[in-house]
Amino acid sequence: MALPSLFASGLALSFITPAAAQVVDAGTVSARANSTAAAKALASTDEKLTKKKIFESGQTKSVVTKAQIQAVGQAAGAAQAVSVAPGVVVRGYGGTAATARYEVTLRGVKVGWSSVNGDVERNGITMLFDGIPMNNLTSHNGQWDSNEIPIMQMIGGINVINGPGNPASRWFDSIGGTINYVPVAMSAKPEYEVGGQVGSDVTSGAHFIANSGLHDGWSFLIAGGYASNHAFRTGTSNGSYGAPAQSNAFFGKITKVFSSGTVSFGVYDDNNVEHRPSPNFIPTQPIAGITVTGAPTGQLYSQPTSGFYSSGTPDVWFKTLQVRDQMYYAKINLDVAPDMTFHNITWYRHGARVHYRIINYGSQAQSTSNSEYYNPNSNTYGDRAYLDWQLPYNDVKLGGYFINQRYVSPYVGYNTTLGYTQTNPSQVSNFTVYNTFLDAFLQDTITPFHGLDITPGISGVEYQTNFYNNALANPANTTLSGNAQKTFTKPEPSISVRYQPVPWGALYGSYAISYQNPTDNGFGANNSNPGGVDIAGLKPIKSADYEIGAKMMFDDVPVLHHATLNVNYYNDTLTNETIATYFTNIALTKFASANAVLKGVNIAADAQPNFHWNMFTNVGFSNNIFTSYLAAGAAAPVSGTPVAYNPDVALSVGVNYRTFIGNTLASVGVLDQYTGAQYMFNNLTDITSHRKLPAFNVANLTFSADVPMPHYLSETIKVVKFGFDISNVLGAKYNANAYVSSGGYLGGNSAGAILAEPGAPRQFLASMAVKF
Repeated sequence: MALPSLFASGLALSFITPAAAQVVDAGTVSARANSTAAAKALASTDEKLTKKKIFESGQTKSVVTKAQIQAVGQAAGAAQAVSVAPGVVVRGYGGTAATARYEVTLRGVKVGWSSVNGDVERNGITMLFDGIPMNNLTSHNGQWDSNEIPIMQMIGGINVINGPGNPASRWFDSIGGTINYVPVAMSAKPEYEVGGQVGSDVTSGAHFIANSGLHDGWSFLIAGGYASNHAFRTGTSNGSYGAPAQSNAFFGKITKVFSSGTVSFGVYDDNNVEHRPSPNFIPTQPIAGITVTGAPTGQLYSQPTSGFYSSGTPDVWFKTLQVRDQMYYAKINLDVAPDMTFHNITWYRHGARVHYRIINYGSQAQSTSNSEYYNPNSNTYGDRAYLDWQLPYNDVKLGGYFINQRYVSPYVGYNTTLGYTQTNPSQVSNFTVYNTFLDAFLQDTITPFHGLDITPGISGVEYQTNFYNNALANPANTTLSGNAQKTFTKPEPSISVRYQPVPWGALYGSYAISYQNPTDNGFGANNSNPGGVDIAGLKPIKSADYEIGAKMMFDDVPVLHHATLNVNYYNDTLTNETIATYFTNIALTKFASANAVLKGVNIAADAQPNFHWNMFTNVGFSNNIFTSYLAAGAAAPVSGTPVAYNPDVALSVGVNYRTFIGNTLASVGVLDQYTGAQYMFNNLTDITSHRKLPAFNVANLTFSADVPMPHYLSETIKVVKFGFDISNVLGAKYNANAYVSSGGYLGGNSAGAILAEPGAPRQFLASMAVKF
């Protein structure tokens, strides 16, 4: 419709233009109109949320901007970048390193792995890359790792939906929310960038982005990068080890813009390898007999004795972790009628993981299995399609999707000292899980009058799971569960309401019932009980979630100028949870069942008073309680137990100032993140401990300068950007993670002791990027 409008404007102009005026060439007008329409269609493929879209939604949504991603640090990864979003907390062992793994918590629900037990719902957040799901459908261990997205320079923004959301945006693991890492946008004009960084702990990296611009409706984008670093752990008097880690990722996308829509083809590949010594955890206080080397005598291994950041050496405990993804996908958006659009995405994902560990620490070396090797892999394909029918008072979305996955997880445990090897192991486990997920949904946004939107919706979901124990006849098999099949079919009703009485403010609320399939442990994986699992009594995890809130968006308010504010309260009741607890290795697994209530308040605000200043703040208050928790082997459940690893307060504050110094745009930014006290998990009792991990505060400082390149020096280089980051600028000494040990990790007298992972000390990073 834009093209006829431009022709009409040109025709009208020809009647009022004096005869002596220059004649407008119709072909030029047509070409410009086509170019404008194509550029607009290409821009529509950028799925990054805007402040306006967030304000107009009846859900709690947020976006982490490119500037906020950079404020976390040029070497930061996917988890650190999303940590500035409202309601999000991350935990991990790598400081700001993108190569390490972290756990992401959104409103008390989690995804990823932080090497400790006690998660109320570990795999309850769907992680997307460019709208494509990256989660393993069933795995408890390794469902998604944050280092699968290691190069944040390729990311243009991060969309966050808190809670299940409406049916059209909900996925199979969206009980806690949905997080979408949106790649850099494709541009109508050619743009190119190369850059790199170096810093503390042998940190280095490089990236490139090549955007072709539009050519006859075609646009091409390729991007990639490399990240490498050593651990900040210092070793001990017995020796040290750099613990090298490296990640690389590649992204390519082709988009075709035509008169009635767009079609895109994308590919994403990442490969991450960590080599690190252990014990990664360290006692917070010295323990008799727990030494640096694991020998009965010697320097005690603890933060006060061997050093706050000390760690073992490879001859004591060595681990290699590799995570790999390959994704191929296609998207289509097609206008099938003046008021109807068809949307479809089709994808294939291959995920692979290698876990190789050798233990020669103390009494562990005499156990039947002190070394382990397992290499699970999965193949997933799916298709999601829906129609969007926009009527005068209704916006109807009707569609569905299916996902099919084959997941294989072979494991061997061995001990060369006792004569066992990988080919002749003392423990084995090998199972295959087939999953099919089906979803059909209908939602209708009803607008009876301007300012009021009511969105009822319904999804019908089905989880089909087939578990096969491939090593059931092997006498060394530790997984004793038999083959099992289970299908769950459930309705997921929901409704959201948004009322905007004034141009700058709106009230909203929502309620949704959603489900999640139990993880592979629930169907028998790693279960050493000869009776297997209770398949007949197994139920899907159920979430009953509601929230209320208020949103404000100002375009020209005094002092703050452009500003937004979002305040919301949420309450999520989880039932029928099956929680796996790992001890020492996956062959020692216990199972608990639980119900919980997650509730809290999130407040998010940002402001841009003028060109120079930009600021934001997010604060979350939470109170998450198990209403029923039945530990493995316990006679009866307990109630009122806090959920572990949920800080009572989480705060992020960012302030950025920029100004021109001559032609150079200089910026300085401060990001401060406070994580409140949180209860730890007790492996000894298989329940949340009454002891807490103390609160900590980490501040980052960033400097940057965008220097335009004079034409007489270069005709191709447009801007050279220099950056300098200081992470943990105040040098805070804190433990980012900790738990109460059952004695299996270090053996000896360590049962009941607190083992911790220290947070990173002060780190420095210098970066440079060149834009063409």
